[in-house]
Parts: sequence; C-alpha cells; structure tokens
Amino acid sequence: MRFNYDLLPGERLTFEKISQRYGQKYPTEKALTFRGLLSPSTSPRQLVIRAVFAHQAENSPLEDLLFVSDDNDRKNYLRRFEHYMHQGQSFLYLRRNDPAVALWKVMGESRVYAMLDPGGATAQNLLASRGYRLTLMRQQGNDDYWQLYDPQAQPCFSEARTLQFIVVLETPALPTPAAVIAGQQVGRRVRVKVLQRAGQTEFSTAVQARYGGCVITGTSLSANVSASWVEACHIDASENEEGLLADNSVDNGLFLRSDLKRLFISGRLFIDAEQGTVHFRQAPQAEDQLQSFYQDIDGKACALWQYVPQSTRERLKKIVRHF
Repeated sequence: MRFNYDLLPGERLTFEKISQRYGQKYPTEKALTFRGLLSPSTSPRQLVIRAVFAHQAENSPLEDLLFVSDDNDRKNYLRRFEHYMHQGQSFLYLRRNDPAVALWKVMGESRVYAMLDPGGATAQNLLASRGYRLTLMRQQGNDDYWQLYDPQAQPCFSEARTLQFIVVLETPALPTPAAVIAGQQVGRRVRVKVLQRAGQTEFSTAVQARYGGCVITGTSLSANVSASWVEACHIDASENEEGLLADNSVDNGLFLRSDLKRLFISGRLFIDAEQGTVHFRQAPQAEDQLQSFYQDIDGKACALWQYVPQSTRERLKKIVRHF
C-alpha cells in the first residue's frame, strides 16, 4: 500500500514537496535542508544524515557515486559517511543534475556501500569497468584537481575539480555495485588529509580570536588582503597513532607573522617561555645573518606576551628542550 507521504524511487519532485512528505512520515525529525550535500548541512558534533541532496557539484552520470570535495570541520562529511557505513544505516538519497530545473530525482532509501580514494586502484578499476576514466589534471598546493571522462572521452565535470573522496552508494534504484568490496574505507593518507584540513580551520579561528595579531610583533591580520600574512602556528606538531596532530587545542598555538612562523617551525627562532623574549639561532655555515636582519626584535619581549596563557608557555618550555 502506498501512502501519500511516500517518496518512491524514480519520482521527480520539488524540494518543497519532498520536505512536506518527509515531515509527514517523520513528524518528530527536524526539517530537511538542501544547502549542502547532506541534511543537516552542518553537523560538527553529531554524526547525523537525514538525507543526501546530490547537487551538480557532486554528480556525474554514475548515479551511485558521489564525488566529495570541500569537507570541513562543520560539514563533517567524512566522519558522517563512515559512521553510517559501519552502522549499516540508511538515509534518503536525491539527485539534481541541472541547477536550472527545480526537480529532484528520488533515488530512495540508500546506504554507504564503500568509500574510496580518488587516486586509488579500486576507484580507478571501478570506473574503468564502466568505461569511465578519472584523471588527475593538476596539483595546486595541497589540492588535487580531477576530471572524469565518460566512455566517449567527454568530460563529465564542467571543469577540473578538487576531490577528497568518493562515496559508493547502495540504492534500490540501481544494481548492487560491482568491482568494489563492501565496507572499504578511504586510505590513511586521504583520511588524515581530510581530517587535518578540517581541524586546521577550527584551530586557526581559535588562535586568531585569542591574539588578533602576531604574538611577536603585534602585526594585525588585515581583512583587505587576499593572502594571510599572520597565521596560526602549532607549537608542538607531534602526531598521534592516526597520523593526526596530537594537540590541536588553542593552547598549543601562536599567531605569527608568516616569515616568523617559518623560522619558528624550522627551529631558527625560539621564544623564552619565562621572559617572553625572542631569540634567533644561526644555522651552521649560513650565509644570511638573521640577528642583523631581525635586530629590531632579537632579544626583545613579544609584543602580545601578556595574552599568552601559562598553559601555552608550558608548551614553549617543552619545545625549547628539543633544540
């Protein structure tokens, strides 16, 4: 028996109609949103997926694959998809290929079948088995830009795009995915890269809010420049067993001018944890003279030392012992 609130695979509906039917079927749940790939669009703490709204950015002609990019600590896509895969939980899956058409195709209640690295052999073999080819077009900074080509060698993406991972879905509208093992997860390198990037955003925001300017010089971060020249810096960059930073708290951070940050990371600049004074170490056989170039701050107290809490000073003490 079909009820008037059912969402049947193959139907094409407006978001308003989808939201209405979902609310009738699940009256105690919060309303759906389609601002991002997942609903709720952000879920930094809770691992919740009510629905997947695959916009053009995540789509390709392959309806059981999601090409995910721009994950961050607020969206929390990677952890949410992993959780639902491990638990075998389902969610409503909808797609829209044409942004000019306000209709979503209902794919039905679906599950995460596997999660793949874009450059991994499994993803490449899966796509090749369907006549497709995913090609790395360029690398820019820490980002990889990919293009997907169909069996006629035509590009599927409007332009090369960054990809963090691929989600393989099991949906009632399509056969069970082949050429991939159920439950496969993204590799350690990809997972660390995604989570590290997500955590860095939260860390940088917290450090900037605490200091507002370079701890050493007092230089503030201008909102009118395209590239930040005052940046958050980890004091202790040790990693845990998962390959993530062991301490990503604001107490493990300093806000430093870009050139001073690089000197701090390399060990050629250190801050006396007792007095808050700045000192430079000359590299062996170095031609440059750091002390003379930075003579205005060498041996001087940090301009914002009064804002550095005791917990951060203790971390500075430990780092100094490593040199």
